[in-house]
Amino acid sequence: MQNYKDNVIDIKRLSDDVEYYNNVFKKVEKIVSVLFYILSYVDTKDTSVSMSDTLKKESFKLHELSLNALHALPDSQTDSMQSVRYQLITIDSTVRVAEAGRVIAADLAQLLTEQIDVVQRYLGNHYLQSTGLSVKELHEVAISTSTPASNSSNTTAKSAPTKRARRVQVPAGDISSDAYMVYSQLTDRAERIKTVLEAKPQATVKDVAEIITDVSEKTIQRELNSLIEKGQVLREGERRWSKYSVVKD
Repeated sequence: MQNYKDNVIDIKRLSDDVEYYNNVFKKVEKIVSVLFYILSYVDTKDTSVSMSDTLKKESFKLHELSLNALHALPDSQTDSMQSVRYQLITIDSTVRVAEAGRVIAADLAQLLTEQIDVVQRYLGNHYLQSTGLSVKELHEVAISTSTPASNSSNTTAKSAPTKRARRVQVPAGDISSDAYMVYSQLTDRAERIKTVLEAKPQATVKDVAEIITDVSEKTIQRELNSLIEKGQVLREGERRWSKYSVVKD
């Protein structure tokens, strides 16, 4: 009997990717569902009908694109995810306009835009990073030791210099999950937070929490407040809109 096992081609679609399915597709599905639920209670005045219809149309399109992305072949998955990402931007912008026009209440609009932001971050950090280090490169730069350059004019024997950890160098903007392999090598929490802020200036507490996952957002906030008091970190904005950057020497 002929064995066809070796002739089977394994084509991995995004529907087989559990992380993508749970963190992108299902969350997009939830966003669309919540949006339609909200719109079902919108007063059908002439001034709000047009905006409501636009939101419904764009929501249908988002759902369709997310379904298409699930079944995309490997060579077209990036384009499919980019299409979902662009449509999320469209929805986000339209929701904000609807809020300004008092079609959607401010607290509901905030709920939607926050969920859209979560999906956007996940796509950007885990699937659509245009730059960054490979896993192998991350290990190579993680924590290495260096010794001061020897002074050729000094021939006197000296004790061996103490080795110290070299500062981790992470490409600007790289907050991918792979980059966490570098950050996690640092045992000092404050240094880990500063490393994240150097890689992503103007980061929020949520940005930091997505990288440093072994502590709570409240703990990160306390550490940031301590760094601000020490003059090592700068805060811009208030409360949930606060953004943090490392103070340059």
